[in-house]
Amino acid sequence: LVGRLDNSAVSSVGAKLAFKSNEEIELQVRSIPLDKVIPESEPVLLVKIDVQGWEHHVLKGAVKLSSRELGKAPYLIYEEDERLLQASNSGSKEIREFRQSVGYRHCTQHGTDANCTKNS
Repeated sequence: LVGRLDNSAVSSVGAKLAFKSNEEIELQVRSIPLDKVIPESEPVLLVKIDVQGWEHHVLKGAVKLSSRELGKAPYLIYEEDERLLQASNSGSKEIREFRQSVGYRHCTQHGTDANCTKNS
């Protein structure tokens, strides 16, 4: 994971955190998929994802959560900024394909923000 403190860019190349002074430090970040953190029996109403371009990766770690049936699947809010998504080796096309595959067919865009729900 690579990021900048000023949120100007993220990248999947290496594990360094770049400061405005261009000083770089190596940083290891352990990540855990949401499906391992949230038990299937736990009701979830809303998932808000704001990870500066890593939204597709977060969603892939929430397949079980996102695949819950109508009425039990959470409302999704996430950012779909193509520039940031490309920096994490993904894109809006992959997010939309994932969304469709788990049943989220009703989404609205407000700028770069997407709001999605499952409808019957």
